[in-house]
Amino acid sequence: MENQQYPIWKHSLMYGLYLGVTLIILSLVFYVLDLQGQSWTAYVNYLFILGGVVLASVTYRDKYLNGFITYGQSFSTGFLAGLFAAIIGAIFTYFFMVYLGEEFVNTMMEQAEEKILESNPDIGDEELELALSWTKKMMNPTWISIIAMLSSTFFSLIFALIASIFIKKENNSVETTD
Repeated sequence: MENQQYPIWKHSLMYGLYLGVTLIILSLVFYVLDLQGQSWTAYVNYLFILGGVVLASVTYRDKYLNGFITYGQSFSTGFLAGLFAAIIGAIFTYFFMVYLGEEFVNTMMEQAEEKILESNPDIGDEELELALSWTKKMMNPTWISIIAMLSSTFFSLIFALIASIFIKKENNSVETTD
């Protein structure tokens, strides 16, 4: 007899909350340690998102579906957990940028200038100023929050699609009654 199914969205909401809070703590640790501009920190965030997506799907399968889950259920659970975490992260990012953003924006602008000069050392002052002015326009809390949410949602989608291939476990047993 099948258990009463717990709604995927409720389970995903809880795991999205856990993942979102974990990513916020990780972001604050990177900020305190002055690592927020390092490229490798993005990979650490992606690993946590992957872990959250997998954990949400596997836990849903094992706790509520008697160890069996379809590809679609696994994908939905993982993606929704990532989506909820992305929304929580975007809200945090917005408030972080509003209250602590000036220092962060200055650091990001310095890094952008270094990268531009590194990739094109012969760039003229006028071209450099134009590139930096466009970068500065994109460094407002709303845009950064939207970009962060879209990025997290995209990676949650990709991770859920791939992880569900390995997480799915369909019940192929045939029950007969005599």
